[in-house]
Amino acid sequence: MTIVCIDTNLFLELYESDEDPEEIVADIRALAAHLVVPDIILDEFLRNRSRILDRIADDVRRRETGEVRLPAIIRVNPKAADLQRAGEEYNRAVGALYGDIAAMIADPAADPVARAFLGLSGDPAVRIIHRTDELVARAHRRKLLGNPPKSTGKDTIGDELIWETLLANLEDDLLFVTRDRTYRNHTAYLVQEYRERTGSALTITDRVSDALALVGRPPSPALVSFEGRNIVNSG
Repeated sequence: MTIVCIDTNLFLELYESDEDPEEIVADIRALAAHLVVPDIILDEFLRNRSRILDRIADDVRRRETGEVRLPAIIRVNPKAADLQRAGEEYNRAVGALYGDIAAMIADPAADPVARAFLGLSGDPAVRIIHRTDELVARAHRRKLLGNPPKSTGKDTIGDELIWETLLANLEDDLLFVTRDRTYRNHTAYLVQEYRERTGSALTITDRVSDALALVGRPPSPALVSFEGRNIVNSG
């Protein structure tokens, strides 16, 4: 059986997508019997969701309008008072939306993307694989040697640890879905290493719809739009 692993970045991109995240996660849930999730992906998702939502909240807060300063001859116009009230109402709406986003940051259950992701990772059919101290040491060694996949941070080993966890726990063919160029740019190296370590084949793609072919499920319109938009954006 072909195993499917979906990288953290794809789930995080749902926060800034125009598509319904629950519809896309429903597509992914159809792959549950094939899915494997290194536990570092759970950590990365929960850690980074707050950062993304915080950025969105700051963008909302910046949209508050300041007081419109008008000369006395204009302030006496009744429409000036209407403008003032409209501005106050607008700012109340901005503040309320900012508060709702802050509540989502504090409580993943109030966050539709986190709710869908955690529901998926909690599915008994989905296999969670756990890091060990030995795998962390291997990931550090991979980082020092400069072997792919390479995390962008100088002091982080997220990609390295995901990869070492997969190598240590899998024997089946693997379809790895990621937007991360460190995998795509080193496909030949990773395919060879995966074959040497597991005896099986590795395919790297940026499309969940490629994995859906394993279960004969056509992608939802939301997934088609999400993947099409991201292909355009990635150049």
